[in-house]
Amino acid sequence: MDASMLKFLVGGVLAAHGVGHVLGWMPALGIATFEGVSSRSWLLSGVLGDGARLVAGIAFVVPTAGFLVAAAGLVTGQPWWRQVAVGSAAASLACTALFPQAFTSGSTIGSIAVNLAVLVGILVLGWGQATLA
Repeated sequence: MDASMLKFLVGGVLAAHGVGHVLGWMPALGIATFEGVSSRSWLLSGVLGDGARLVAGIAFVVPTAGFLVAAAGLVTGQPWWRQVAVGSAAASLACTALFPQAFTSGSTIGSIAVNLAVLVGILVLGWGQATLA
């Protein structure tokens, strides 16, 4: 597989992962409802009550936008896409930790897997500058 095709493939995965985070913020902000999910936080709901939903809504927007920006940066050859992808993966994992029922269990597992792949790929295996930029 040539480098340009790999860029588009990885960029597509990053973008799709970002779009998947709408499942976290749309119900939290009351824009949509999805069966079997909750914007309740094991940590924040007891302290903030319904305010935890607003926190979830805002928090899940961060990886949504971040992964879309990282994908665009990767595809257009920007040197900063790796930092944005790492930050987005960290934010996504933090959201999942705070709001573990924001996604269905299958989506949660998939999200964690993609986040870990991004973090290990970029931080441990050195994906990026030489291989995809």
